[in-house]
Amino acid sequence: MNNRQVPATGPYQVGLLKDIAEALNATYDISSAIGAILPRLSGVLGLQTAWAFRYDLKRGSFVEVGASGLPPALAKDNAAPLKSSWCECQERFVTGRLQTAVNIVRCSRLRDAQGEKNELAFHASIPLRTKDKPLGILNMAAAGEAVFDKESLDLLRAVGNQLAVAVDRAAMLSEAHHYSRQLQSLAHLAIDLATVVEPEKILTTAAQQFVDSLHFEACGIIRRHHPAGDEVVVKVVNRRVQDEPEYSYLKEPHQDLGVNERMLLDNARSVIMQPVLHTDYWVRLESSVANAFSSIDENIVSAFCGHVAAALENARLYAQSLQDAKWSERQQLAADLHDAVSQRLFSAQLLIRALSLRLPEEDAVTLLTQVQSLVQTSQQELRALVQALRPTDARSFSKRIWDRLDPLGSELGLKIDCKLPLEIDQWITPQQDEAVCNVVDEAMQNVLKHALARHVSIILERQDDRLVATITDDGVGFNLNGATRGFGLYTMRERMAALGGTFFIHTAPGHGTCLKLSLPLNGVEP
Repeated sequence: MNNRQVPATGPYQVGLLKDIAEALNATYDISSAIGAILPRLSGVLGLQTAWAFRYDLKRGSFVEVGASGLPPALAKDNAAPLKSSWCECQERFVTGRLQTAVNIVRCSRLRDAQGEKNELAFHASIPLRTKDKPLGILNMAAAGEAVFDKESLDLLRAVGNQLAVAVDRAAMLSEAHHYSRQLQSLAHLAIDLATVVEPEKILTTAAQQFVDSLHFEACGIIRRHHPAGDEVVVKVVNRRVQDEPEYSYLKEPHQDLGVNERMLLDNARSVIMQPVLHTDYWVRLESSVANAFSSIDENIVSAFCGHVAAALENARLYAQSLQDAKWSERQQLAADLHDAVSQRLFSAQLLIRALSLRLPEEDAVTLLTQVQSLVQTSQQELRALVQALRPTDARSFSKRIWDRLDPLGSELGLKIDCKLPLEIDQWITPQQDEAVCNVVDEAMQNVLKHALARHVSIILERQDDRLVATITDDGVGFNLNGATRGFGLYTMRERMAALGGTFFIHTAPGHGTCLKLSLPLNGVEP
C-alpha cells in the first residue's frame, strides 16, 4: 500500500500503542473508540477509513456498528451498506476462520457499494477477542491496491487487542447502566402498584407499565393449571419497541419457536416465563428476536414477579380488612338489637300480659291479646335477624352443607356425593365459611335450573396452603365462549376474588360442567 511507514519495533511504536490505549480509556462506545484510534494510525499506515462490528455470542449476531472516515458509498443512508448483505470477513469470523489479523484481498462491501469510494478497495480484518471470547471485527482500509504487509498487520493486531478491551468494557458498562435504569423503573412500578387494590387492575397495570417503562416487546400474565389449559389473563404488546438491531449474516436462520409455543406474538422467537409466588399466575415475555433474553432479564422478571405478588397480597389483605370491618359491624349491630330493642319488646310483652289480667272486659282482653301476639311475632322476627347477623349456630360447616344438599337429593332424586375433610372447621374463617356455602347454593341452583343432571359431586380438599372446592355435574354442559354469563356466575367469581381466591369454569356441550374454586388458608398449619 502506498506511502506506508511502519516502524518494526522501538520506542515510537510503543509510544503509539500507549497513546492509543490512553485514548481508548476515555471512550464508552464502539463508534467513539473507532474515532479515537483512526487519526493515530492514519499517519503511520496511511489509513483513512475504519469500521467495526460488535458480536453478541449468545444471539449469534453482529449487533452494533461503529465507523469513522467512511467514503460516501458506505456512509449513505446511515451506513446502510455496512448493515446489509453478506461479506467475507463476517463469514470468516462466524465460521471460526478469522483467528488473527489478515488481509482481505478485495472488500465485498466496497466492491458492491454504489457511489464515491475514495479509491478504497482492500481492507485488513482484525478479530476482536478477550480470553477467547469473540467480541467483533475491526476493519481498516487505505487507498491503493497493495495489501498490508506483516509489520502493518502486527501493529493492527496489537491495536485490535487494545480495542477489544475497550469494546468489552463499553458493553459491560452499557449493560450495567441498562440494568440500573430497569431497576429504577421497577421501583416506580412497585410504588404505583401499592395504590391499586383491585386484583384484576393490578395485573393489567403491572403488565402495561412493565412493557412501557422497561421496553419489552410483549408481556403477558398467564394463569396456569387452569382446567382447560393455560389462560392468558392479560396481554400487552408494544409494537413501537425497537430491539437492538441485528446485522447477522449466518447462512442458517435462527430456530423460531413452534406455533403452539407462541401465546403473545405471532412471530415469537424467544420466551421467558416465571411464576408469581403464592398465586396461580405466571409472567411471560416473548420477543420476535432470537435468543433475546439474558440472565439479567431473568433477574428483572423475577423482581417484577415479586412486586406483583406483593401487590396481590396487599389487595387480598385490604379486601380481608373490609370483610372484617363488615363482620365486626354486623356483630355490633346484632348486639345493639339484642341488648336494646329485643329487651324492650320483651318488657312490653310482660306489661301487656299484666294489663290483660286487670281488665276484665272481654273486648279489652281480646285487643290486648292481639297486641301481645303482634309483639311476640316482632320479637321472633328480631331474634331471627340477630341470628342472621351474628350466627350462634354451633353446627359444623359439614352439617350446614348437608342441610342444604339433603332436601335436593331426597325430593328431586338427584344423586349427590359430597366429600369434606373433618378438620375443615379449623381451617376456614367465618367469611370463607359463608362464601363457600353461598357458592355451593348458587351452583346447585344452576344445576337444578339448567344442567338436567343426575349426579353431582362436591369435593373440598386442602392443597398446600389453599382450600380447593370442586363441583362437578354430569349435565348437558354449555359453550363457555358463546354463553352469556349470568349474575350467578358473576357473583360466585366476585365472592372468591373478595377473599383472595380464584374461580374457574370448565364445560362443553354434552360434557357436563366443573366449577373449581380456591381460597387461601392463611396462617393455618397443615
